[in-house]
Amino acid sequence: MSTNYIHLANFLTSGNSEEQQYCLDFLKAGRATTLETFWKKKHLEKLLDANPDIKIFLDSGAHSLLNAQAGLIGSGDTVKTEKKVGKSGKIEYTAEEFYERLDPNQRAYYATKIKGAEQAFTDYSFNQNEDVRKYLDDYIEFIHKYKDQLMGYVNLDIIYNAEQSYDNQKYMESNGLRPIPVFHYGEDFKWLKKYVEEYDYIGIGGVAGGVTMQQFVNTLGDKSFEIVEEINPDIKIHGFAVTSLNLMKRYNWWSCDSTTWLKHAAYGNVMVPRYNAKKEEFDYNRTPIVVSVSDRSKILGSKIPHYTNLPNKEETERIQEYFKIAEVDEEKLLTSALERKKVNIFYYEQLLKQDWMHIRKPFKNINKSFF
Repeated sequence: MSTNYIHLANFLTSGNSEEQQYCLDFLKAGRATTLETFWKKKHLEKLLDANPDIKIFLDSGAHSLLNAQAGLIGSGDTVKTEKKVGKSGKIEYTAEEFYERLDPNQRAYYATKIKGAEQAFTDYSFNQNEDVRKYLDDYIEFIHKYKDQLMGYVNLDIIYNAEQSYDNQKYMESNGLRPIPVFHYGEDFKWLKKYVEEYDYIGIGGVAGGVTMQQFVNTLGDKSFEIVEEINPDIKIHGFAVTSLNLMKRYNWWSCDSTTWLKHAAYGNVMVPRYNAKKEEFDYNRTPIVVSVSDRSKILGSKIPHYTNLPNKEETERIQEYFKIAEVDEEKLLTSALERKKVNIFYYEQLLKQDWMHIRKPFKNINKSFF
């Protein structure tokens, strides 16, 4: 198998109405695919009803559900489930107890979120929580209603709890569905082996949530694809939050997704391929340049610094040439998130056209010295 799809996450449901219409037209023209998350249910229903000819890859929103159930609700996009504390009789965990349930790398990520937290983390058992059960049943109903418009749909995986994820997998199957199961960073590899033996399309998640690329490769990626190669090398694998060029080149993904295209645009940046002067062409086989074109980030509260670039004259000319090829207005890049999105969307469209993306990469041939 080789990479067939790079789903631009939340492609149709991010930004203002003008940005959403541009992305919808782009998708309808067959120039992009999208992964959309179920917690945007009302928006998705309206979108799919109005456009019966489009298809989406549907994600369950499990990571947002985890944040909501663990009391880590922020101001961004997340599922807000009702919290039951005290007299409700639900299981409660303090911040420290929740922290202890995670592996060291997960702790490093969540420590910044729960440090000093006073509230309890309610009902970490998830599947026994009434809100989660309703969320899952609504998810199942949605899939049945829009099944013909779904390229694929994912199990409601309970992150950091493989047993409950498998329970949900079987529950969805008992309701006449065949969701894509997901294996996560930190889980016992017996679950991956089980999924590889029983299914023809699975997902692997773990790059997000504070896990570095090196940790992913050393503790999840290499071993996962070695198992796949041994048991069923023809299985389709989706990489969640995987659009790093190094990871896409290293492993044999069938599909992958991320919000990189969206985040860079929001932070004032665009992605531009490096130029190969010898071949006189833009080189999509190398990590792209991230060019800062605006310091007016839409995410005003973000602590992520803006990238800074000081390209020389020749590099600047190449960047400007690329903007023309992408058919964007360079003057608008400073103030328009849509114009920056156009550049990043175009980059991924061109990346997927590269021949190397469609060559199967048997794991035994992978160079193990990645770093």
